[in-house]
Amino acid sequence: MYLEHPFSLPPEIPRVILGGDSAIDLEGLHLGTEEEARTFALHYGYDMDSPPQRLQVVQGFEEALAFLEEVILEGTGMDIPEDISGLRDPLQLLLWASERPRSLRSRWACAVLRIMHTLFHIGHNFILRFLPEIQAQVFSAYDRHLVQREDGSWLLRGRYEVPLVAVERKQKKDRLSILLKLLHKPENVAETIYDQVGIRFVAEDRVGVLEVLRFLVDHHVTMAAHVKPSRARNLVFDLQTLSAWAEELPGDFQPAHLDAEERAALGRHLALESPRREDNPFSSKDYSAVQFTARTLIRLPNPAARTLERLQSDFAAIGKPELADLLHIPELIQSQDEFTFFFAHEVQVMEKAGFLNAREGPASHQEYKLRKREAARKRVLQGILREEVPC
Repeated sequence: MYLEHPFSLPPEIPRVILGGDSAIDLEGLHLGTEEEARTFALHYGYDMDSPPQRLQVVQGFEEALAFLEEVILEGTGMDIPEDISGLRDPLQLLLWASERPRSLRSRWACAVLRIMHTLFHIGHNFILRFLPEIQAQVFSAYDRHLVQREDGSWLLRGRYEVPLVAVERKQKKDRLSILLKLLHKPENVAETIYDQVGIRFVAEDRVGVLEVLRFLVDHHVTMAAHVKPSRARNLVFDLQTLSAWAEELPGDFQPAHLDAEERAALGRHLALESPRREDNPFSSKDYSAVQFTARTLIRLPNPAARTLERLQSDFAAIGKPELADLLHIPELIQSQDEFTFFFAHEVQVMEKAGFLNAREGPASHQEYKLRKREAARKRVLQGILREEVPC
């Protein structure tokens, strides 16, 4: 016999499942008892009766408090309430977040849960666990063509050469940077961060930017088949002007044949006058670059193969290599399939003037991070910040 249940429509349905909002933007939860909170945690992914899983939740709670205090609340003059900071059982946060009418304690519980949810997505992201191996494979395609000169500048060297002012690599984002970025992203999941690994090429001028792009394509470092269309951003060139210019190029044209005045005139001719920036509201109007996301097919050995290889070595070390054969370890190693997947990384190509501008003033990375922190602060502290009207 089925139990009848009063039909109500929780906000999760119209806002998240149908409307596309993020769950962390909901005003609260709807749990009435400790058993309901425990069931919610279980289906979320954590069995609070399992000591290892409970420890993961407690660690997430403690890390969320530290981030809230050191990053989100920095400079606000606000403190975490003692009943939140001194909480012993994180399950209580779920019940406080469900309180109606909504109290200040309920809003603070929601703030901590928003950060914890984001931390859990970071901590259980498969890709982040293998980032060193991934970045080595991504950068290898570029490294085979990069040569640094004695004066610190660089060359792209292959069938021909392209001079560079600078090359910068983004080896990885630290955990706090990832957390801050996710807290202001609508998706709010780690799989949507595309700049965990990235590379920036700085050319002398706009014509140099084109030379870099041509080199990367000519040498199959960048393949159009692996570029993510929705992540291509051009804040440098007017595409109609560029296409018309390219169609009229003589077959023997070489940028190196242009003198300084001709290069400058060509750069001005190809320039984009009014870049659109709605794709990233945190970028300054002074930021100028060609940016795209490329994917590399990554091949990683199966962890089981590594374990079997260590076991084989251990048997050899104790003078009993025949045990490995007896257990068919060599055959088991051969049977382990490698892990393969496409990994997205970010490529930026910019001219020297834009590069210098990005190091100071409103286009600087520090200013960019401050704008992101302010957005994350407003999102986490919904209904708590003094300038907001309580919901």
